[in-house]
Amino acid sequence: MLNAARISALAERKWPELLRAEAAGQDVFPLHVRVGRPPTTGDFAEIRRDAAALAHDAKGWRIEWEDVQTRKWGRQRWPARVVFDSLEHVAEALGRRAELQQVRTALRDARDKLPTLEAWLRANAHRVAEHSSYWADLLAVCAYFDSNPQPRCYPRQISAAPDTKFIEQREVILREMLDAVLGERANSGSQTFAERFHLLSEPPQVRFRFLDEELQTLNAWPVDDCTVSVTSFASGKWRVPRALIVENRTVFLCLPRMSDTIAIWGAGKAASLLASCDWLRGADVLYWGDCDEAGYGILSALRDHFPQTRSVLMDVDTWREWGHLAAPGKRDVGATHRRLTPNERDALHEVVQGPWVLEQERIPAAAADAVLSNVDRIRHA
Repeated sequence: MLNAARISALAERKWPELLRAEAAGQDVFPLHVRVGRPPTTGDFAEIRRDAAALAHDAKGWRIEWEDVQTRKWGRQRWPARVVFDSLEHVAEALGRRAELQQVRTALRDARDKLPTLEAWLRANAHRVAEHSSYWADLLAVCAYFDSNPQPRCYPRQISAAPDTKFIEQREVILREMLDAVLGERANSGSQTFAERFHLLSEPPQVRFRFLDEELQTLNAWPVDDCTVSVTSFASGKWRVPRALIVENRTVFLCLPRMSDTIAIWGAGKAASLLASCDWLRGADVLYWGDCDEAGYGILSALRDHFPQTRSVLMDVDTWREWGHLAAPGKRDVGATHRRLTPNERDALHEVVQGPWVLEQERIPAAAADAVLSNVDRIRHA
């Protein structure tokens, strides 16, 4: 037989659906939950106690009773169904009356200020309470974009937000709401929040080091370690025979001196960061990343732009020598590996069996430096 705890659990599962129905103006009440017939094999006294407890514990619901003729116990009056007559009664049963009021107030405010949100509100009414403490601010930001669909400013410059970080901290919910408010006025072909809603964003940066003082002098560059915008890096008139791309910052900072070489800190974005660097197409490009599915994915993506890219310390021999230093990893099913060499594919196959991740900084520095000192012997095999 149903008890109060099970009824509350059933109501809890229905709560999101009921809020959406409320937002859509659908009348789904009274809401019935069947109790079921008592088992004739059960203990009669216990069943009677359960029925009495169900009636005693009723909170927000009422019980419809019916007379049942049984062979074993004769004619008895049993609870047939539990009935919620309104959303208020469900809220009472769940201790959500304050939340229901918040949602209703939020829906009313949104409809008054931004009628274009209607479809989103109907589909997402169950999520409104999550944002109730700053709902008015979300509406204010959406209203700003509605009046200024192409701001061409930085998010922190929008005065409609209550503080400078508000938009950045709530991009997920704002993206959904702004898509509904702006419709075709949003740049739907863009993935980033800034591009989608015509905002300015800080250009991506590239950090690099000269590993050769003579090369630094040849390029007339004043410092050996610096960060510049991708645009500046791509448009520079660099004379660089070799570029070594690494993912980990500590590794980047500890690289040994290497003739004719600059080091680039990829930070997981090497392929996208460097795609516009046409001058790299004539350079010897080396890539050293983690031995995991993501790392080999970055290597493959680099070769989409720079087919000459050679990997360092990502082969089968490296894995078999230092694999005991690997940690449990995780799959990256989104990574593609079209452009790996047979040797790299063999290494990836063994790595995925765990799955494992051999982070590049786990390889002892002396062993890594020994390999880097002989990069000219590395073959694209």
